[in-house]
Amino acid sequence: MNTAAPASALPDTEQERPKLAPPESRGRLSFLRLVRSEWIKFTTLRSTWWSLALVAVVSVGLSLLQASAIASFGDGMPAATTAEQANADAVVVIVFATVLTQLLAVIIGTIHVTGEYSTGMIRSTITAAPDRIRSLLAKALVVSVTMFVFSLIVFALAALITAPILPNGGVDFSDIDSSLMPLLAAALYLALLSALGVGFGYIIRNGPGALAVGIGIVFVAPVLVLFFPMTETFDWVHQLASYLPSNAGQSLFMGSPMSGEALDTAPGLIAIIAWPLAALAGGIAVLKSRDA
Repeated sequence: MNTAAPASALPDTEQERPKLAPPESRGRLSFLRLVRSEWIKFTTLRSTWWSLALVAVVSVGLSLLQASAIASFGDGMPAATTAEQANADAVVVIVFATVLTQLLAVIIGTIHVTGEYSTGMIRSTITAAPDRIRSLLAKALVVSVTMFVFSLIVFALAALITAPILPNGGVDFSDIDSSLMPLLAAALYLALLSALGVGFGYIIRNGPGALAVGIGIVFVAPVLVLFFPMTETFDWVHQLASYLPSNAGQSLFMGSPMSGEALDTAPGLIAIIAWPLAALAGGIAVLKSRDA
């Protein structure tokens, strides 16, 4: 007796089998998802919050100290005759702490990368984004945007605290060019320095080594230039020093750099943008050519 089931009763395996996504699309994270994952990693690290808290304390504290010092000598200092001059004095007080917080910006970007190499988490990151470049860009974007927004918040807090103390008053935002633009430039500068730290982290892959290079370029190099006399023989040294990241940045929001010559707005912007772009390009080259 033939007990075989009719053909119509057999399960249609072709129809019931689930449709699988193409191999190239399965498991591929979009860039927005990579940014979200980098944001989660960045904000769940205690070192991130300690570093940002240190930036806030140093920035507000040094601004308060400088404002108090200016106020104590207020009778012996000439009063500002224009709103632009008063804004320039107030802005310098607010951004004065960037001399130190620029180092923290580099550190924040660097440890976010080298921490993954030290723990081995970088392998999971590369597995999620096999092309590797998108993960680097997502990390740089998260760190730099966070630093930009946080810097603006800290500058606003410093402006509120120092305004009642300064003899000429606080920042007058009716003149945008002398008030808001320098503060935006300072926040952008710190954000780009954090991206510079990300690039150095990928290039060197070692925390102390990457920090040494970053701090050397941002802080030590401008100081070393001061040892060269201002003579025709060493004029080229001072001209090149103008394009160091810290000197170019200070030309934008403080008017005068630590060393070298002050740059105009366009060359200064190009300089502070070119440094992190070059570091990230080097990081991409190393990340693509070497195993984690």
